[in-house]
Amino acid sequence: MEVIYLGLRQTPEAIVRAALQEAPSVIGLSILSGAHVNLTGKVISCLKEAGCDEIPVIVGGTIPPGEAGVLREAGAAAVFPVGAEFEDIVSWIETNVSKDH
Repeated sequence: MEVIYLGLRQTPEAIVRAALQEAPSVIGLSILSGAHVNLTGKVISCLKEAGCDEIPVIVGGTIPPGEAGVLREAGAAAVFPVGAEFEDIVSWIETNVSKDH
């Protein structure tokens, strides 16, 4: 897998611009600020506006247990809260993301 790290504190618009340039198979958001619901929703909304909402968005970070469902309802393909095993994230990507993308 190739990983393109954009750095800290990227705006949803910057994430989508990078996605348009790089054509990723998946977008991973790591959010520790507590703004996970708002930021995830905005990224997914910007992806739809850009016509690339087929790219799955996975979210990890400081996510209270009751909010994983909210993120999925907003369009997140998977949620990995603090304590998730790295192997589980990789396995999810290998199982759910097309290698042809």
